[in-house]
Amino acid sequence: MSQLVLASANPAPRARLSTQWAHDIRNALATVGLHLETLERLSGSRGRDIAHAAHILMSRAAAMCNEAMAQAAQAEPTSRRRGFDIVTTIMQVADLLRPTAPEGFEILISGSGSFIVLADPQDVFRILFNLVHNAIAVARRRNKKQITHVTLLVERVGTTVTVRVADDGPGLPKAVRANLFRPQASAMGGTGIGLVIARELAERNGGVLQLADSARGTTFLLELTGLAALPAEERGALRSLGKRVGE
Repeated sequence: MSQLVLASANPAPRARLSTQWAHDIRNALATVGLHLETLERLSGSRGRDIAHAAHILMSRAAAMCNEAMAQAAQAEPTSRRRGFDIVTTIMQVADLLRPTAPEGFEILISGSGSFIVLADPQDVFRILFNLVHNAIAVARRRNKKQITHVTLLVERVGTTVTVRVADDGPGLPKAVRANLFRPQASAMGGTGIGLVIARELAERNGGVLQLADSARGTTFLLELTGLAALPAEERGALRSLGKRVGE
């Protein structure tokens, strides 16, 4: 399959970091707003689930603000890469965004077992959140028969873990594909920098974000360095957590 690689010819200067964080925070808060709108029409356990998702998103938005301020105070940002299971992150993104999807739209996850990657978990969350958020935004604005699902397929080949994010929508017009990674007004009414941010976050973590050719819809490939298992310190932290929970 031929691929259109999203090259990073013009990396953003640090002066644009605040704009990037503001964009992701705006998306997170906009999603919270959708959760709360839905809560007004629901009750019972379903309403509680959506309220819980809204609370988690608000906490993540606050964490983004804190990190933005911390980075602004540093001469050079410190690396926070570590080993973690990307399937867990994918499930978190799916659980938070499902309540905002239109009726009948599905977020599907495919992949057997765990897939440990070496990256910043927060950065990977932001990449995947942006990609799935975009698919849902298209679904909310189009006839539901045009886009019915987005699938996140996780695979490992050698030392590379790939997440394929594919929807069954109408696909991207040629003009949009040609300017996909240049900040511009988007059809969704935003600034069009979400994919620029996602690409830069992937490359900051030693990965690659690619737009793949597909017979239908839009498909993105996120490639990250895979690990055979969690590092010893991560396994130790999980064991300690398990002991505290069992106490």
